[in-house]
Amino acid sequence: MKTDTEKTIEILESTERVADKILMNKQAMVDLDKKRQDNREALRELKKSSDKKHWISVGCLLVEMTLDKAEELLQKDQQVIEDDIERMRHEQRKLVNELRDLEHLSPARGFDIKPLARDELSALQSNLLKFHQ
Repeated sequence: MKTDTEKTIEILESTERVADKILMNKQAMVDLDKKRQDNREALRELKKSSDKKHWISVGCLLVEMTLDKAEELLQKDQQVIEDDIERMRHEQRKLVNELRDLEHLSPARGFDIKPLARDELSALQSNLLKFHQ
């Protein structure tokens, strides 16, 4: 049977583990956001360009590609990055709630709110206009 001291140390260790995961995820999201911004800049520069071929950095290689292929590659990479960021945000919500649970606090309110979809927003706006008339 564990003593009170052992139980306390175990709780503190698990709390620190979750807090470390939260901080690592936060830094990873910052890094992914920087990469996303760099991709946006590259896409914007490609759209401004009139050249047929461009040099693109793929990992540690420098590859010459046509404009269409380069745009397609950057857009796919952009989508992967955005999916990764969204996955990490979802994981971050879970970790924050787990940490609050370990600290015996109530779950963070409003932290799991999701935005309205376009069709939901348009339905809401059309119904609000009816009430104002």
